[in-house]
Amino acid sequence: MKINVLKHMLPIAGLAFLAACNLTKDVDVVLPDYARQPVVECYLEPGKPFRLLLTQSYSFFDPFGLDSSFLDKTLLQNAFVTISYNGRTDTLYNQLAFESNPVKIFNYIGTNVVPASVGTEYVLNIVLENGGAITGRASMLPRVPIDSVVVSWSPDRDTLARVLTYITDDLNQTDYYRRMLHYSSLDSVPEQDFLVNDRISTEALIAFGTGYELTEGDTVFNTIFHISKEYHDYAESYQLAAAGAGNPFAQPSQIKSNVSGSANPLGIFTCLVYDRDTTIIHR
Repeated sequence: MKINVLKHMLPIAGLAFLAACNLTKDVDVVLPDYARQPVVECYLEPGKPFRLLLTQSYSFFDPFGLDSSFLDKTLLQNAFVTISYNGRTDTLYNQLAFESNPVKIFNYIGTNVVPASVGTEYVLNIVLENGGAITGRASMLPRVPIDSVVVSWSPDRDTLARVLTYITDDLNQTDYYRRMLHYSSLDSVPEQDFLVNDRISTEALIAFGTGYELTEGDTVFNTIFHISKEYHDYAESYQLAAAGAGNPFAQPSQIKSNVSGSANPLGIFTCLVYDRDTTIIHR
């Protein structure tokens, strides 16, 4: 039996030659200067004070140290902030405030609480320290209540349970929802956090469920937000941008803001209307 040694050796020699070559090359990429933008987050919750967080954006490559100067570098101070509604105007004052469970931070606070009147239109106006202007509009939506939370036990493993959360949708209009599900604490990482509209169902009754993963004594926090299309689009674009930030092959995702003005802002100004049900799993 004859073997053509040369025929078999040539591919191996070729690979060895390529491996010996230095095929890497450092390339310097000149990035344009990044212009920071003011970022507005204002969620109007009925029965709670008018509160707003005003910060500035960072470049992806900016150092982001969480030292004692972080808040000073991030928060935008000394702005003039007002919210107008029902023929009146409330001023939000520049002061730092926190809320726990879940943790929230604000640096502009009003002295009045947000009325719960459905249909009320709110107008935000901000004049920054450098003279830049920001404006936004939002309307109060009706709360969509949770009809029921049903606990059912697995037919295969009777120690595991799931929960089904039911709401009734208005079929005469397009509605948008944010579903959040926490176990044990509202400060925990959500087990579910997603955005939907009512096109997911042709029936008025909509159900949100879990897998069979709960046990006796577990605590479940069901939250259903009735949100505007603007907030839906903003939150969706924010989630896409966050998911793509660590992927070098992902296309950049633009944040879909509902605030505008000469300051070239990013962010959201919206009403936050929700219903929450706390369930302890038991038979």
